[in-house]
Amino acid sequence: MHLGRSGKKSKDFRNKRVLITGSGGFIGCHLTRRLLNEGAEIHLFLKQNTDKSRIKDLLGNITIWDGDLRDYSSVSSCLRNSSPQIIFHLAALLDVRRDSELIEPLIDINIRGSLNLLRGVIKNNLSLEYFINTGTSEEYGNGSVPFREDQREKPVSPYSASKVAVSYFCQMLHRSMNIPVVTLRPFLTYGPAQSTDMFLPSLIHHCIEGKDYAMTKGDQTREFNFIDDVIEAYLLAAQSPQARGEIINVGNGIEYKIRDVAKKIVDMMGNPIKLLIGALPKRPGESEHFFCDNEKARNILGWAPKVSLEEGLKRTIRWYGNFYESLKK
Repeated sequence: MHLGRSGKKSKDFRNKRVLITGSGGFIGCHLTRRLLNEGAEIHLFLKQNTDKSRIKDLLGNITIWDGDLRDYSSVSSCLRNSSPQIIFHLAALLDVRRDSELIEPLIDINIRGSLNLLRGVIKNNLSLEYFINTGTSEEYGNGSVPFREDQREKPVSPYSASKVAVSYFCQMLHRSMNIPVVTLRPFLTYGPAQSTDMFLPSLIHHCIEGKDYAMTKGDQTREFNFIDDVIEAYLLAAQSPQARGEIINVGNGIEYKIRDVAKKIVDMMGNPIKLLIGALPKRPGESEHFFCDNEKARNILGWAPKVSLEEGLKRTIRWYGNFYESLKK
């Protein structure tokens, strides 16, 4: 599939009461910033010890409710007092390791936490227009590609299994109680302010520091979506009545070999390091091909990705260059 230019532009959210969980994270901080620019009345549900560095310049213009998704009373109090018209749920424990010790905390945070939020919507009788749940492309595991929303999920980690469970609970609550839930499954997303634990910012950081980069053979394929395109999909999902009750992939569907993207970044940054290709093993059960079919996003949301890989990488490299330069001052 090719990048499109025909996608709809989201309308503004002027004076809409919006509650966001997970706003301290990568996608969440960009969504918070965009909604604030659109004129929304922003409420954030955050744990007290949440890192707010990504949104520190916004704090004077938003309302923060302290709490924990695992604590139903704090969730219910937030919902009752903020009375949101739209909820964007992005908070989650994100750990894709194949480790059985993660099962209990992932059940506790991702499943129980999400259900506390949904139960609070029901118990407080909120007049909710949209509940945008954040799933993950990891739910497809090592299934057949391109991933389609109607295929059977094949989770390969406790994290992806927890997300499948939440996706199914959301669909059930839409069918049985008419909760206006939309589940978005973002595919690999990159851009400014992403943690350097992730592949692209880690490689960019190594280039800036002049340190060679160890990686797998990189023959596995992935798609790469610039953050602005993904945020546009979130906004469109909260304006599309036909999206309620649906699971929708958010991705451009274009696969690249990881090593080719790594070489492109190193070349764009002036070849300051060597790629140590094959120095690391692949994760157990790692998919060789990982890209989506985005027909539902195009048809239901009117969404189409607009930022090419070349342009997105330029913006991302420039941001990290400026960021690390500012740390030296």
